[in-house]
Amino acid sequence: MTDLLTLLVLFGAAGSSQLACASPVTQKAEATRATSYSYSSFSYTQVTSTRYATSLSSPLSFATPFAPAFSDASTLLPSNVTYTTYSLQSSQTPSADGQYGQSAYAALWANLSYTSAPPITTTVSPTPVPSSELVYPPTLYNRIDYADLKLPSDFIWGVAASAWQIEGGLKLEGRGPSILDTIGAIQSDDNSSDANIADLGYYMYKQDIARLAAIGIPYLSFSISWSRIVPFGVANSPINTEGLQHYDDVINTCLEYGITPIVTLNHFDFPAAQATDYSTLTDNFLYYAKQVMTRYADRVPYWVTFNEPNIGIGMAFSSYNDLTHVLTAHAAVYHWYKEELQGTGQITMKFANNLGVPQDPAKSSHVDAALRYQDFVLGIMANPLFLGEQYPSSVLNTPNLNLTPLTDSQISTINNTIDFWAFDPYVAQFALPPPEGISACAANSSNSAWPECATLTMIQSDGWLMGDMSNDYSSIAPQYVRQQLGYVWNTFKPSGIVISEFGFNPFDDSLKEGDAQRYDLERTLYYQDFLGEMLKAIHEDGVNVIGTLAWSYLDNNEFGSYANQYGMQSVDRTDGTWQRRYKRSIFDYVDFFHEHVSR
Repeated sequence: MTDLLTLLVLFGAAGSSQLACASPVTQKAEATRATSYSYSSFSYTQVTSTRYATSLSSPLSFATPFAPAFSDASTLLPSNVTYTTYSLQSSQTPSADGQYGQSAYAALWANLSYTSAPPITTTVSPTPVPSSELVYPPTLYNRIDYADLKLPSDFIWGVAASAWQIEGGLKLEGRGPSILDTIGAIQSDDNSSDANIADLGYYMYKQDIARLAAIGIPYLSFSISWSRIVPFGVANSPINTEGLQHYDDVINTCLEYGITPIVTLNHFDFPAAQATDYSTLTDNFLYYAKQVMTRYADRVPYWVTFNEPNIGIGMAFSSYNDLTHVLTAHAAVYHWYKEELQGTGQITMKFANNLGVPQDPAKSSHVDAALRYQDFVLGIMANPLFLGEQYPSSVLNTPNLNLTPLTDSQISTINNTIDFWAFDPYVAQFALPPPEGISACAANSSNSAWPECATLTMIQSDGWLMGDMSNDYSSIAPQYVRQQLGYVWNTFKPSGIVISEFGFNPFDDSLKEGDAQRYDLERTLYYQDFLGEMLKAIHEDGVNVIGTLAWSYLDNNEFGSYANQYGMQSVDRTDGTWQRRYKRSIFDYVDFFHEHVSR
């Protein structure tokens, strides 16, 4: 015990000596902590300030039209076209009114019915957005500061949606059925997912455009319903004048409010008749595109022919050869627009792509799986379009795929019929080979991973998720944004890249109270992180990103469900008003570009 007491005394003395010899920095810190507490009177302080969104200047006009006016361009249309209107009488029986008469139109809808009918069937006049709706949310304190990284004044930034997902009124004003209409009909026992109503965008478009202008969104990407223009969907069939008049007014309303329109000709809603034989796609699509472009191209600077056809196998398309028909149809429209119509706008095609990242980049088999996946998702269509090259050998050499190689003439016709790269990189994903290996998988068309033969996962090799997951599909994983952009930029070498869709749908968002939905912090974080990494790709990696379009400006019909809410505005479907309401993400999205776009 004596020895122990001696040690404790010695240790205590040594400890005192060490404290006595503490550094001046340590002594100052100790002193600061000892004297930093004091009492005073308490008073509340204002920690937020009220500011309002700035609306767009309007109207918008272009110094030079992008194509001849319709009065001049109409001579390019076939002379034997029938222009008419259709009114659906579901009980109408077949009569001798011709191949494209009213009874034939009714027959198109014979097997499609819906529980609900749109409560509004006339265009809603817009009303001014109250200033109370334009108040910014509390400041986003965790925003990363990239203030010194700027975007050019002509940077394209805005929002997007598609016709089938927002319009409703599927059976009204002469529209014919599309391949997507079966989704709404099958789920017609669920009013919330009845596509026949959707967001009532077909009748509320003026109010929607007014709201975007009020909050300061300068670009709107929307699609035209092909079967609203050509109800029977095939070349030389009648043109629906009500459809032509509607989209003409949508474009004019955009310009009236100061918004630049970006028009997609087909967003997966192919006319039902087209789905039976895609070998006729080029003739049918060109016939439709001519009707639209001759009327609107003078006022539209950007056109998208097809939305995400590269992932259409098993959905719209049954064969990889259908992608060839898409490429030739796109090229036909491009050549006609540039050479016959003499249009000066820009044309592209949108690709879907969630980059396949090797789960373990040190393993060559993981790299091979990722590259093979990209060949199937992007290479098939981008090789001929951007590089003037044949389909990837990894695709052509897959047994039983039955993809016919392009001819030299086809490659020549397709190559360079695209003015910029447009794609929808919502998220990345890890790729690794299937357990049996790539070769064994490729040889077995019954394999669940065939034909890409890549196992895809959101789980890192160490067991962690790559990012914060959404309700379905997307995730907050900004660390892969630059690789997405870098892969495209350095592989296909486009002149510029538009991120034509990106967005986030928070988990169980539709189950939250209205105010909780409105304060959609996760969606804001997704956009802020994604856009910050985009700035780095531009300024540090040398990638020419020329625009971004957020998906979507409304909570819409995500192909049969409203549970996946990607919208930057909510839609009230409970009180019969279909009232829209801004969420915080749209304010923060606008704020980002006000900060970074050069003025």
